[in-house]
Amino acid sequence: MGRAMHSRRPSGDEDRGEDVDEEALEDEEDEGEDDDDDSARREPAPRPGSLRPAALAPLFVITALFHLVAVATRFPELAAMLPPALAPAILLVTFPLLMIEGYAEGRIDYGGSSVELPLWMRIQSRPVRWSFTFAFTYLGVVALQTWQLSIGPLDPTPPAGAPLTTRLQLFAMMTVVMAFPNYLAACSVFIPALRIVTAPFRRLPTLVSLVLLPLLGLALGQGLLYALGELGGATLFADVQRALKEDPVLTVAALVGSMLLPSLLAMLPRKAS
Repeated sequence: MGRAMHSRRPSGDEDRGEDVDEEALEDEEDEGEDDDDDSARREPAPRPGSLRPAALAPLFVITALFHLVAVATRFPELAAMLPPALAPAILLVTFPLLMIEGYAEGRIDYGGSSVELPLWMRIQSRPVRWSFTFAFTYLGVVALQTWQLSIGPLDPTPPAGAPLTTRLQLFAMMTVVMAFPNYLAACSVFIPALRIVTAPFRRLPTLVSLVLLPLLGLALGQGLLYALGELGGATLFADVQRALKEDPVLTVAALVGSMLLPSLLAMLPRKAS
């Protein structure tokens, strides 16, 4: 009896040891599955047809340089030395180029780690940032110069009687110094609008999209050229220009509203859910 009892104890201890080992293994497996689930949540699978930022960096380096040169051509002294037809031509080419940029930017996958960040922080590509910043700056300068407007002390058309150095400094303040605010504005309005316009084209074959988008851009450019009076047509915005000149508060409200309204609209679905 004693021997039998002594012989049973080790087997009970072994069973307990096996149970503990099995429970430990199960806990480790559960922890591993939880880690896998967390990593999967942090790093979602890339979208079908998406590209990494580095793959499209050369394209946006070229477009950024084009938009930078376009901004420089708006400096009055330099514009006076250029052929008169160059200014409308640059503006006309800008819109097909923007269609291509919007199409390409919409295909970029910046990674899952930045999904919850605002758009200006999610864009993890310097060429993309600079390209849209200079494009927005260029179109803003064109609009302000055409309507002869200024934003407080910032005037893209410096006084004619000022020394050249002063005029260059004032123009640089309106363009280079305002680069970051212009980037924020581009992320609020410019890039989301281009994503919406080019979204249907991303469902088409790439070659078809690259043919149709420049045509759409040319049509938009022609319309804007006519609206701004660059082709000699009557401007469509005379009443808006007069209102903005008479009431500076309206100008500030329009600028602030254009930056905040898209952000407020983006928050509505989240609150509803």
